[in-house]
Amino acid sequence: MRNKKKIIIMTLFSALLFCMVIVICSMSPLSDMGENANQFNSLGMWLSIAMILVFYLVPLLMYSLGLEWMKYLMAVFCSFGLLIMLSMILLVVFIGAVKGILPSLIGVLVISGINGLINIIWFFTTFSKGSK
Repeated sequence: MRNKKKIIIMTLFSALLFCMVIVICSMSPLSDMGENANQFNSLGMWLSIAMILVFYLVPLLMYSLGLEWMKYLMAVFCSFGLLIMLSMILLVVFIGAVKGILPSLIGVLVISGINGLINIIWFFTTFSKGSK
């Protein structure tokens, strides 16, 4: 039961950080790079946040209601999130270096890195020997 609380807390923390990545990206120079980029406080930004929260909270709710197998679906989503964060870090560093705006993208890099680290910790928390 105690491990279930840790999984729930880690999942909520990961969801919060993913939403923060969306908000910080929409406030950074990255939001000016294309017509489909989310501007801060736009409908697109809020829809992106809502979609992320659905992908996090629906499986988490089902897991918290007792469906233990949902942690495997959550692991798949966590893997996608980790892949997104790692590719985002590489892409932001590349774009920042090419356009000469890397110092203004430090916030995006830091939050993406922390979110990637939290996703890795989530796997250890969920599938460690003590979790059975």
